[in-house]
Amino acid sequence: MSWKELENDSTENLIEYIRWYSDPELKDTAEDAFRAFCFRFQLDLAKKCEVICYNLGHGKDIAHDLAQRTFERFLKYPKFDFTKSRSKDFDTGVRLYLYGIAQRLLLNLYSEQDKFSPYSGDEGIVYELLPLDSLPVKAEQRKEVTARYELIKKALDRLGPKHKVIYLTYQRYQEKGFKLPRPLTEKLRTELELTQATIQFYKKEAYDKVQEYLEIYASK
Repeated sequence: MSWKELENDSTENLIEYIRWYSDPELKDTAEDAFRAFCFRFQLDLAKKCEVICYNLGHGKDIAHDLAQRTFERFLKYPKFDFTKSRSKDFDTGVRLYLYGIAQRLLLNLYSEQDKFSPYSGDEGIVYELLPLDSLPVKAEQRKEVTARYELIKKALDRLGPKHKVIYLTYQRYQEKGFKLPRPLTEKLRTELELTQATIQFYKKEAYDKVQEYLEIYASK
């Protein structure tokens, strides 16, 4: 199922589908529902996060990160219960619920700025794969690395240019346990004219496509 097929479903249905995320057989539908859910609420949540952050003296970079983390938190714990909401309609209740998550997450997000970061601040958008001959590869590994390189290149050629840029940039700079530095994610949003939520979806699609190529063709 494509997430586009769920665009007109009720928010109540989307949340019910999102709750299937832990079921391997229904995970794809849950992911499609989550994408439709994010597209429905992302602009409203982004504006609210900007207001929350501005009132506390924080900039738009933190607001965008906060909105993304709010969606990620909802995916992990889709526990909205309309019977406990003060709102009279379901969608407004969901908005208020997301705002509450954002407010709770802001303190943790801001405190992370004081932690050690592996980034220098000089990171930039990556548009193309590094030339194969520039990679530090041992002689005995060259055949295997070359085959993998060609598969990744073919997979990226099947994707749109924005997917490719997102994949290459994250692949180059992503460090385990850390998100990309905020100046870099801001560059991506500006250059690609995408929201952070959309960038995350494109990233997943690109990584899935590369993994698909590696799994199908690597053993041949």
